[in-house]
Amino acid sequence: MLRRKALVAGAALLGLFLAGCGSPAENPPSETQGATEQPTSVREPSTPPRTGPAKAVEITGKCSIVTESQWNSLGADQEPRERTSNELPGCQYQKGKAGTAGWGVFVAVSGKGSFDEEVGKRRDPNKTADLGGYPVVAYQESTGCVLYANISDKGFLISNIAKTGTVDPGIDMCQQAEKFAEAAIQNIPNA
Repeated sequence: MLRRKALVAGAALLGLFLAGCGSPAENPPSETQGATEQPTSVREPSTPPRTGPAKAVEITGKCSIVTESQWNSLGADQEPRERTSNELPGCQYQKGKAGTAGWGVFVAVSGKGSFDEEVGKRRDPNKTADLGGYPVVAYQESTGCVLYANISDKGFLISNIAKTGTVDPGIDMCQQAEKFAEAAIQNIPNA
């Protein structure tokens, strides 16, 4: 009899333990979980897969990613300069000086995660497009636009444009970021 009670108690405890192990949809992660825990799935980007050849994610000349003739034709009038943004080395192309009605585009290639991973942790984009086999997503902000392009299974290209002053520069910021991304993709060597 004592053995039977122990068996019933053990089965009840096992049942309670297993009840707490439901699927992620039944038991969503709490907001207090540590940042080191990985989500069980990443939201799929709303873009088709890349059909263009994979591009290199290691670029030595950060400001060679967009040629002088390209950045001139796109309206930049300041000498490009290498800089780092969010620990990502890239190049700043700019129209107008700081404080004027201009813009600056930061262009960089990252090999620190895939396009799907980067886009999967963000809100739904304002715009999606395809640049010759390279899907892009764009996020419009009040001061500019940030665009991500799927150039490799091992990385992505970012084209981030912002106003250089408080006056509206009079252009479609996401369209300008897209033009710089398209120029960069042409120049990045295949992997």
